[in-house]
Amino acid sequence: MGMRGSFRVPYVHTSEELAQIVQAMYRKVEARSPSVEPGIVRLKRLEISRVVRTGKALERMLGDMARSMPFLGEMHPFHRDLLALIVEEKDYKHSLAKVGKAYKAIRAIARDAIAAIKVAEDKRGVARARRMFLGRIRDLLDDLSSDLDLLRNVTRFLRSLPTIDPELPTIIVAGAPNVGKSSFVRCVSSAEPEVAEYPFTTRRIHVGHIDYMGIRVQVVDTPGLLDRPLDELNEAERQAVVALRHIRHAAVFLIDPTHHSGYTLDEQLRVLDTVRSIFGGTLEVVINKADIADPEQLAEVEAALGRALPRVSSLHCAGTREVVDCVVRRAVGIG
Repeated sequence: MGMRGSFRVPYVHTSEELAQIVQAMYRKVEARSPSVEPGIVRLKRLEISRVVRTGKALERMLGDMARSMPFLGEMHPFHRDLLALIVEEKDYKHSLAKVGKAYKAIRAIARDAIAAIKVAEDKRGVARARRMFLGRIRDLLDDLSSDLDLLRNVTRFLRSLPTIDPELPTIIVAGAPNVGKSSFVRCVSSAEPEVAEYPFTTRRIHVGHIDYMGIRVQVVDTPGLLDRPLDELNEAERQAVVALRHIRHAAVFLIDPTHHSGYTLDEQLRVLDTVRSIFGGTLEVVINKADIADPEQLAEVEAALGRALPRVSSLHCAGTREVVDCVVRRAVGIG
């Protein structure tokens, strides 16, 4: 049940694209008419056929788009909270319902056009009915424009997300910015997240996988969390919070005892307090960059936490897999 495997993400047309499709359908139906210059009776029959076919085709397109969009009630809370980063639930439901119920307006417009065609006395009357139909359809599509744009933004966002299965055994890798989370995930799993020497290099959640004794385990690299209220967090930070709330198997919290990350030990410990307040699963605190830390720096961290801690170097992948294996055995319950 991955992000793109648990529900469909359809293509959503813009209102302009739909208007062009309507025009093309009209031309196509007209081109198939065997008569170049039909009489009034044949012209009316042709125009009614155009209205019916075009109206039904537009109904199907809008209906299929609405039905193919993910429904919030069927989404895992992890996915639903991610979606909430870009759109209000009420706005999403409103646009979905409006697009899905547009068939009612299309049918009413078609009925009016057919009635006008039937009573038309000449070709000009039929042409007026045609213009009325196309004009009202265009007005309808213009009215749906903002709703279609909202749904398009949702589909783009969903496609950009990594494939995360919230039901799989999962290890969250958390910590302040620039403490080596991306490197850690790269060491222990299949993921190859971006690694750079500046804060918030991880702009989106990255996920890797481990095959542990035949069982697939996810390792999720979260953006850096800062010691600020949740409503002040940026999008990347909020995504990390979402992951910690809904993927509760286990977490590895990395601490950088050196000054290279740009965050003091006190700042990182406040981040740890924040993560503890959010995360409901087992949390393993690990010292990273142990290969370049001074003995005094290592001792300071362990004294602050009141116990000896695992020490790793994600730059050289030293000790990283041992930490993950231990976390899997203790917290995820395999092996």
